Amino acid sequence: MVNNTSRFLASRRGFLWLGAGLAGNAALPAWAQTGFPAAGRPIRIVIPAPPGGPADILGRALGNFLSAQLDGVPVIIDSKPGGASVPAALNVARSAPDGYTLLLGINTTHTQVPHMFSKPPYDPFKEFTPITQVYRNGSILVAHPSLPAQNLTELIALSKASSEPIPAGSPGPGTNGHLYIELLNQQYGARLNHVPYKGSADAMRDLLGGFTKVQFDSPATSLPHIKGGRLKALAVTGPTRLKELPEVKTGREAGYPALDITGWMGFFGPAGMPPEIVARLNGALVAAIRRPEIKAQFEPLGLDLTGTTPAEFQAIVRNDYEAWGRIIKQTGVKLD
Repeated sequence: MVNNTSRFLASRRGFLWLGAGLAGNAALPAWAQTGFPAAGRPIRIVIPAPPGGPADILGRALGNFLSAQLDGVPVIIDSKPGGASVPAALNVARSAPDGYTLLLGINTTHTQVPHMFSKPPYDPFKEFTPITQVYRNGSILVAHPSLPAQNLTELIALSKASSEPIPAGSPGPGTNGHLYIELLNQQYGARLNHVPYKGSADAMRDLLGGFTKVQFDSPATSLPHIKGGRLKALAVTGPTRLKELPEVKTGREAGYPALDITGWMGFFGPAGMPPEIVARLNGALVAAIRRPEIKAQFEPLGLDLTGTTPAEFQAIVRNDYEAWGRIIKQTGVKLD
């Protein structure tokens, strides 16, 4: 028979045991209490670019380190190129906000596309959750060696004097490369004929072959050709010169301040993601971005690796959304 004192002590021990268990659970990180990520359940990273390109290579490299940061959960790369990045963005926006579907978006998806449709296909702020910016970088205005222009000023003068517009390639309608071309035409009187391709690889192939003469391209794909003498650099966009091309002026330095804008890539999820999961993904992705192996592989390609907080990334998206909106309104570029 258990007396009252024994009952009290037993119940007190049970209460203290229960309290300790609850306190221990409360001490766990918030993301741990969500059960994210579940062991064996894959995370899918959607990339609005074809396999083998710079975005795909970066996405796969980060995916490997993201998997390691998240205790080995599988990470799958899902390439969805074309359609001005709309199919890829919509695929993620319509997915469950559980952290298992992410978009490795470019500035095109969130700061340009919504301005280029009479009826925007999605709201970049209401339908997505920003997680972190991966990098920012300027573009390089590159030219085929046969073009008799050594800088941006000479290119514009040459285009004005030519009997036919100079063919200028881009990865596709509505891309950074397309908008920069139209900006030079509309604001600075250049005569460049836009030639759209289905991705950076196709555009670069024809530029190297001399079928087009100039294009704005990422440092990742252009620098090897510049260093190999197969292309020449006329200018760079953004506020600062590339450390890999210290002799090449920025657009602003050359007298064309409208080119003072950069591109970027970053991770987004669908709207409505729990803050705990966003924080878990942000921490893991920022750690991956800052890995020495990632820096060694991608910084020499002209990428300024960042790794921001979600709030910082949201502010960047908002600022660039307004800036590109003004440019698109001025150039009149539409995709419908």
